Amino acid sequence: MGQHIRGIPRNQRALLPAAVEDYVGADSLPRVIDGFVNVQDLSALGFIRSEPAPTGRPGYAPDDLLKLYLYGYWNQIRSSRRLEAECKRNLELMWLMGQLTPDYKSIAEFRKLNSQAFEQACHRFTVFLREAKLIGGEAPVVAIDGSRFKATAAKASLMNAEQLAKAQERTARQVAQYLAQLDQADREEAGQTEPDAAHIRKALEQLKERAAVLDQAETQLDQGKTRVGLTDPDSVMLTKNGTTVVGYNVQQAVDARHKLIVAHEVTTERNDHASLLPMAIQAKEALQVQTLTVTCDTGYANGAQSEACEKQGITPVVPMPQVVNTRHAEGYSKAEFTYDKASDTWRCPAGQLLSRYKRDQTKQTDYYRTKACATCTQKAQCTQAEQRSIARSWFAEAMERADARAKESPALMRLRSATAEHPFGNLKAMLAGGFLMRTLPKVKGEMALGVLTYHLKRVLAILGFEKLMEKLRTTKAFAVA
Repeated sequence: MGQHIRGIPRNQRALLPAAVEDYVGADSLPRVIDGFVNVQDLSALGFIRSEPAPTGRPGYAPDDLLKLYLYGYWNQIRSSRRLEAECKRNLELMWLMGQLTPDYKSIAEFRKLNSQAFEQACHRFTVFLREAKLIGGEAPVVAIDGSRFKATAAKASLMNAEQLAKAQERTARQVAQYLAQLDQADREEAGQTEPDAAHIRKALEQLKERAAVLDQAETQLDQGKTRVGLTDPDSVMLTKNGTTVVGYNVQQAVDARHKLIVAHEVTTERNDHASLLPMAIQAKEALQVQTLTVTCDTGYANGAQSEACEKQGITPVVPMPQVVNTRHAEGYSKAEFTYDKASDTWRCPAGQLLSRYKRDQTKQTDYYRTKACATCTQKAQCTQAEQRSIARSWFAEAMERADARAKESPALMRLRSATAEHPFGNLKAMLAGGFLMRTLPKVKGEMALGVLTYHLKRVLAILGFEKLMEKLRTTKAFAVA
């Protein structure tokens, strides 16, 4: 009769105690994390409690907790409670942590207190990538892109002035009701109402805390904000393709050579329009090059920033968005009008010239029109207004140059898509599409932790275990350790 493969009996004693070392492969993930953290100068990076206090109860070493978080993010385990549980049952973590089992509060506090240190560690790894010649090189190309990441907040937690006023009114009404109930309970016999009175006092305390949060939100609205978040005050409403989330706009500059992130930033900007120049400058500084080519999608089309990039040796390759006719959806678009720089006029599809009639210093834009619209036979195909007006930015030529480069280099635009979307796909999976931390400084720290983990995974895939460990030990970026 046949048999199945079975394990050993649970009560069978081993002749020799099993060593945890035997359960971790020679080129496994925990050894990469261990090798990376062991060459870091955590005190120089700014990690809290890097030096043990001379008195008091000893705390957990930051290098152990950093290893724990890198392992957790690598394996999509980010909850401090889940990490605590994994330390007690995961053999790889037992090896990595020396069988330490920190409680979830200590684990969570480490992430909360070390946001800036995570950013410094991420920056140091970018230096390592440059010195290891994994980014940069001759004629470097960087793809810049942005993506929305969910905040730890619901849409209902973001309020405008009208919604906030209604919430304050509702909370004040509930407080008044509970105060009346409490007065009634105090008037009645204590023995019969004591449990109810305790419940009322607890609910009343919670309502007063809610009222304080609403008052703080009102102060932020008075300071110029149009919306304010009650759960995460720094989060914003982001809309794309008909979907809306409460979250953050994450910008990244990715080197096209190996799809490694050379610069990243977490912002509260609702779109990418103002992100071309700052991200391009960060990328150039990270690569330490004199010239750089950056490629982006139409969301980054910004003439002023394109011109500023060119002045700093950065060549933007950015297609212009198609400008629609806002007054007549089926009418002539702006693309059917031609501009003549010599005469500073536009020629419309009917052959008429549009001259400048207004210059807006604030928007840095000129506006053009013609009196011929009143008698034009093609007016119905052009505009439903009395006259058609065409706007031209003062920096339109720089935007047109960036657009021309995009049209001349379709391969570069395909490279942009393949380069920029790869890291975001990995980070979205790693972070489950959103953040666990709240407020911008802590969210920046969590994103840096995610980028650092992505880099370790990516470089391990590029170099292999032996080469990566050798470079970690010998590269000058970590020589201070």
